[in-house]
Amino acid sequence: MNFLYQAFGFVLLQIYNLVQNYGVAVILFTVLVKTIILPLNIKQTNSMKEMQAIQPELANLQKKYKNNPEKLNAETMKLYKLYKVNPMAGCLPLLIQMPIILGLFGALKEPGKWVFTNGDLSALSAKFLWIPNLGNPDPWYILPILCVVLTFATQKFTMKMQSSGDKTAETSQKMMMYIMPLMIGWFAISMPAGVSLYWVVQNIYTFVQQFLVMRKPVKKISIEEAERKVEESKRQDIKDKKRMIKEQSEMRQDAMNGQIGKKTKKKDKGNRPKTQPASGKKVTPSHKTITKIPHSDERSHKS
Repeated sequence: MNFLYQAFGFVLLQIYNLVQNYGVAVILFTVLVKTIILPLNIKQTNSMKEMQAIQPELANLQKKYKNNPEKLNAETMKLYKLYKVNPMAGCLPLLIQMPIILGLFGALKEPGKWVFTNGDLSALSAKFLWIPNLGNPDPWYILPILCVVLTFATQKFTMKMQSSGDKTAETSQKMMMYIMPLMIGWFAISMPAGVSLYWVVQNIYTFVQQFLVMRKPVKKISIEEAERKVEESKRQDIKDKKRMIKEQSEMRQDAMNGQIGKKTKKKDKGNRPKTQPASGKKVTPSHKTITKIPHSDERSHKS
């Protein structure tokens, strides 16, 4: 991780050299990183919306095949394939973001080691808003409180927009909605104010992003429509299989006919009589026979 800490620390230092204010540099740095990974966040949000759209039919399948896990898994996979939904698509962007978030967090946690490597820490001691030193925790606890409030608001908004109807999942999400902000607030109390400032800015950015991407309500797919499409898909699969079997049968028949034709031609060629000498040379008779037809006067004289 040291490589990531050094890389993010270097970028943050370059931004600081431009603006000459560490607090402003942290804000710009956070916005820059969030903008770079924005396509991943949008992809994750869209995947979440797709999963939300098919939740009614998923709940119906879970109820219908609750005593048959294998059948439930098979029907669920068919539903994902039918609506082109990939449940893992939302996890991949998050996994890609994790090293970025950890690298950024590490650089902000120890700016004296990874950002201001020349040993000049005067930028940290410069006052920013009400904070006397961004290298130390916020003495007024304003940033930790903002971390708690904004994290809670972002999670609550996201949970409201992706309501699935699954009581167990919603219960777990509600627990995390209360536990996660409190954990972040607790850590922010002891962390450098620069880290808390980053968390506040990134929460504001995430809330605005979620609001813009998810402002259009998700139209959930009804159970009847999903089942109708599933049946249509099954009938189409049967037709495709029959067509494939027919094409394979025709190909095999064509291949057999071709083999029979080749054998017949070969047999005919072997039985054909030879009309010319094998050498190909012209045969000349060893002697000539000349037959002279007597003229009419000669025949009369003899008579």
